[in-house]
Amino acid sequence: MVSKQFLTQEWYEKLLQELNNLVDDKLPEVLKRLKEASEQWDISENAEYDEALARKELLEARIGEIERLVSDVEIIQKKSKKKDTVVGYWSFVKLKFDDGIVYDVEIVGTGEVDIDDSFKISLQSPIGSAIRNKKVGDIVKVRLIGSRKEVTIIAID
Repeated sequence: MVSKQFLTQEWYEKLLQELNNLVDDKLPEVLKRLKEASEQWDISENAEYDEALARKELLEARIGEIERLVSDVEIIQKKSKKKDTVVGYWSFVKLKFDDGIVYDVEIVGTGEVDIDDSFKISLQSPIGSAIRNKKVGDIVKVRLIGSRKEVTIIAID
């Protein structure tokens, strides 16, 4: 089941551009390399074929992922530059966990989470859901993998 994705117009367009690039350019290129490699010699001992096949599978997985992201989208507007009083999309939030660790995070739409940037979290994530619409000074309980933590909202920008 596909769940609604909350994206900005610019992120939605970025995903569509990436999808078009993958489908129109990258995948045909890999399919051509795969065909050429399969014609060279026994594919059971063909490293070029194996590499092209692995690349094809990665591209197809990313294409499927993007297609799922853009299949049910609600475009949301970025907030104005005024200071937030409650946590919402594009809030920059300073969080203090009960073990004393402090994190600065940006709240983004589900489809805009970047796995390479652990400081961008979705409003639909466990932490995002717990702090949604909360104010500075609020303390919330968050269920994380294997534990529950208390999180205090220190600042919202």
